[in-house]
Amino acid sequence: MNNKFDKTLFLTKFSIRRDVWKLLAWIIALSGIMTVIAIKFSDIYGSKSSILAIESTLKSTSMVSMFGSFDIPFKTSADVFGAEMLIFMAIMMIVMNIYFSVQGSIGEESKGLTELISSKSVGKFAIILSLTLEILILNLLVGILFGLGIQFSGMSGVTTEGAWLIAMSLAMEGLFFGMVGLLMAQLADSTRTANILSYLVFGIIYIARIITDLKNPKLTWFNPLGIIEKISAFHANNWTPVFTLLVLCVVIWALAVFFNQYRDIGSGIFAARNGRSKASMVLTGPMSLVWRLHRGNIVVWSIGLLILGVTYGSIFNTIGDILKTNPTMQTVFGKGAVDAANHQILLNFLSIIVIVCIGLAVIPAVQIMNSLKSDQEKGYLENIYAKKVTRFRMFISYLFWSIFTGILSFFISLLGVYFSGNSVLKHGKLDFEIYWHIFIAYLPVIFTVVAISAIIVGLIPKYSFISWVYVFYGIFSMYLGSLLKLPDWAKKITSFGWGNRVPVESINYNYVWSMLLISMILIIIGYIGYRNRDLV
Repeated sequence: MNNKFDKTLFLTKFSIRRDVWKLLAWIIALSGIMTVIAIKFSDIYGSKSSILAIESTLKSTSMVSMFGSFDIPFKTSADVFGAEMLIFMAIMMIVMNIYFSVQGSIGEESKGLTELISSKSVGKFAIILSLTLEILILNLLVGILFGLGIQFSGMSGVTTEGAWLIAMSLAMEGLFFGMVGLLMAQLADSTRTANILSYLVFGIIYIARIITDLKNPKLTWFNPLGIIEKISAFHANNWTPVFTLLVLCVVIWALAVFFNQYRDIGSGIFAARNGRSKASMVLTGPMSLVWRLHRGNIVVWSIGLLILGVTYGSIFNTIGDILKTNPTMQTVFGKGAVDAANHQILLNFLSIIVIVCIGLAVIPAVQIMNSLKSDQEKGYLENIYAKKVTRFRMFISYLFWSIFTGILSFFISLLGVYFSGNSVLKHGKLDFEIYWHIFIAYLPVIFTVVAISAIIVGLIPKYSFISWVYVFYGIFSMYLGSLLKLPDWAKKITSFGWGNRVPVESINYNYVWSMLLISMILIIIGYIGYRNRDLV
């Protein structure tokens, strides 16, 4: 029995040492965000008037769709902190765990490292168990730092149990999706497919949470993401969601271990189907090759964002009829004034959900641009460069599909909102022109994000993670910027903050053209760097 686990601790130490800088970066970033915001909350929501104001905001339909539904009374700054931060930090934990679980399993196998280790005297379960321990240690460390940061933040209403309940619920949420990523890595035959499947599961769960929170909050108990809304931190302190997630983690981990024993290294349970014996006429160069490699990613993200858009649009009738359900408003102000007010409420809600749509749309765009570096490291491009293929064609191919994916994903999400929203609105439908203005206003975000990825891949590929830092900060500043009362300069560090809240406000065309010009300059510099540097 011991032989099955031989060298487990050794491999765990090896994995941690291999990933130490990545682990430290995530730990410091997430715990730093949590602690700094917790300390700042007493200043932001330290008075009863500010708490009352934000309570009505957080319980509005638009905010519930983004931050979740919470049954606790908002009496202290700690209550507001829990409601604002729980879902957002859970998403950050999910992204971190999917990354390490997929990269540490099928990612290492694709590089040939797992095969080398397996050729030595290691136990049957040692490799997968060592990765599990690494993920477990990572989540516990982040959870401990979360707990310490919240407990000693000085927020009014903080209790020791409540602080550690929030911390452990986030740690368990992260661990759950770490196990999901580990399971998908056993089913898929490549890192790319495992990531797609993992984020597909996350997307389904996230959309289901929005629906249950808005339609029937009791059903959120059955959602692995929404269940952490039920912890009632600093009040009832319900630990049931934490233990429920722990049980789910064990079940999914057991499935991952089971499937791990019945697949070959470098392949998945669902083997890739055999390709053509000869390439089709479509596969004639780098452009079509990059499409072939990333088409699954492009299709899944596009469909996912379409569904998200449809989900948001389906609640337009609830948003648009807020004032109409109040007979006093109709009597005092008249039907015309109430219609105009409802229209403005819809525009405000639309400006909020655009944050989620554009934030998600840039993720696959960055993935494709950064894959120019990762595909080269894995040796996938060596055979191509052995032919008469210039670096310009390869660079442009990845660049084109990166920008195309970002634009397509964002546009299709807006289409989903447009058709779904107008189908449920009985009056005051939103014209397509409104959505077109949104699309134009946020188009520079996609170009800027891809351009930053391109210049990093071209000049300093070792630091490609910087493009993700840029993206996550941009999403963070948009998602929580107003609630945390960030100054304008902090929001406008990235291109995300220059959207001008369209459609509530008009498009700033000076910004649009300036950002597009800057993006073109960055892309050109990135290409020059890629053309002149060593590929490895």
